[in-house]
Amino acid sequence: MIKKKIFIVLYTFLLLQIQVFSPAIADTCKNFYNAVSQLKNVTFPSERITDSGIYFDYKWDQDKKEKIIKRNKNNFPIVRISLVEKKLIPGTVIKSINDQDLSKKNDDDIYKLVESSLSAKIEFFDENKINKIKLDPKSYEAIFFTLDSFVLNSIHEIEAKDGFFAMDYSSKLYYERTDLKNIGNNLKDESCSINDIIIDKQLFHPETNVKLLQFEKDEDKIEIFDHFNYQDDLTWLDTRISGLAKVRTIFDFTNFPFDTQKLKIQYSTGELLSNENTLFLITPDNKVFKNLINYKNFNYLMEWTVLNTEIYSELLKTEDGYKDTLNLVLEIERNPSFYIFKIIIPVLLILAVAWYVLWIPTKEIESRLTTSIVALLSLIAYNFVIQDDVPKLDYLTSLDHFILLSYFFCAVPIFTTIRLSRSIEKSQKRATRLNQIIRKFGFILYLFASITIFYPTL
Repeated sequence: MIKKKIFIVLYTFLLLQIQVFSPAIADTCKNFYNAVSQLKNVTFPSERITDSGIYFDYKWDQDKKEKIIKRNKNNFPIVRISLVEKKLIPGTVIKSINDQDLSKKNDDDIYKLVESSLSAKIEFFDENKINKIKLDPKSYEAIFFTLDSFVLNSIHEIEAKDGFFAMDYSSKLYYERTDLKNIGNNLKDESCSINDIIIDKQLFHPETNVKLLQFEKDEDKIEIFDHFNYQDDLTWLDTRISGLAKVRTIFDFTNFPFDTQKLKIQYSTGELLSNENTLFLITPDNKVFKNLINYKNFNYLMEWTVLNTEIYSELLKTEDGYKDTLNLVLEIERNPSFYIFKIIIPVLLILAVAWYVLWIPTKEIESRLTTSIVALLSLIAYNFVIQDDVPKLDYLTSLDHFILLSYFFCAVPIFTTIRLSRSIEKSQKRATRLNQIIRKFGFILYLFASITIFYPTL
């Protein structure tokens, strides 16, 4: 009875809380929507920047657990993109700015140097030579998309034969809405979704160009939420997407079944980086690195093992310019136990049976031939066991080489028996001697050839 009363009290309290705060939230969003509807001019939500236009590449520091500037072996920073100076192509290594050695500067100091509005003298490496340029600051428009989080809930299909994998994921992308900067304070501490008023105002939505590259999208299994919020005196738009996706990837079966593959998840900003006065970049937050590493350590893949994760940006050239692409990569290794115990070892046993024919007396021609041919037919049947695991390729995999080698050595006892059937009529001793030579050196050659096939993959 006491428990029932406590439950009633708690339920009543929660109900009152909802009634008190729900109108406040509704009023907050209503004020924001009204402010948007009263905008006189709709402007593009880009940020005006004046600096040297240099953006550095990044990598994950496992020790510090944070994203840092990517540097070469001598600790000089590597350029991701230069919007002002075309000589500083992606991948260029910068030695110094205004005679300050960047290998001795931390990340914050380097950012301050490139963000300065003053002219800069830059030294950079060009084919192991040091070139010098003077870089004057320039004004340009920019939108910086941040992939705030990417949670890979599961990869429930890896169809290597068909060249795709399916995943269950959730992500959050945000960027600053500079066009709503003066009215964002109406949001206070709340977040408000896009409604008909926002749509009727025909605001620009560059976030719709940022897409996960996938070949099959089921709208019924995808949820998208857009919310405006106000933080640090700035207005932001968050886009949250969760659901299922199927992504194409290129599989290399050369070392099958001891192969490693790379599953690449790509986000593209679209063909937006079209000229030197506009910049659209998508950059991952620290949480993206952490979530991907967490999936590496805790996942439910049975046939595969996640070896490593990598996140990097790539500028893809198009006819109109460049588009920035963010790549989230999982390096996976096939668990070969199935193929070892159900294909390789049985093949070796069948081959052993065929090879032991050489221990049957040379005069037993019929017994030797029968045993050898049965073993060869059994070996051929095993070729159909794996035909559904790999596509019809124009090259041979490691397992193909192994099976073809086994075919050849399985046929050797048959050829030997047929040849000895002619020799035994002339000399029993000579036939026995030839049989012993093949029996001894053939096995050694087979072992050497098999090791040569599989050793590079192990």
